[in-house]
Amino acid sequence: MIKGVYGVNIAVKDLEEAIKKFEGLLGFKPTKMLAADQFAVPGLKGAVFELNGFAINVIASESENTSIAKFVSAKGEGLFLLSLRSDNVEQDMARLREAGAIFVMDQPMKGKFGTANFIHPKSAHGVQIEVYDPDK
Repeated sequence: MIKGVYGVNIAVKDLEEAIKKFEGLLGFKPTKMLAADQFAVPGLKGAVFELNGFAINVIASESENTSIAKFVSAKGEGLFLLSLRSDNVEQDMARLREAGAIFVMDQPMKGKFGTANFIHPKSAHGVQIEVYDPDK
């Protein structure tokens, strides 16, 4: 079941520049840095600013072939996705499909990051939504 909003991902060109900007805006440093192996999709790097249980993930691409790089190239920097916390991604996928969601993958990805799948923006009024269980 969807348990709440986990956070948002913000796509940026320059991670170090974005970290400095968000440190100034939020008044604190990132709570953790994210390496490529901590993402569902390889080729990314990022920083997490945690605010009362809400994650603001600032993410940059290490290559031109990632969805982050393509997003920044086409639309510029900005809000990339809304992440929803799930306690069972597979069950939520089934329910969300019945509600009209189209997922990027048939099955969720699993790894060090947890379990995740992504609702395609075309089926969610232009918003990419991640269904995410960080605990698996």
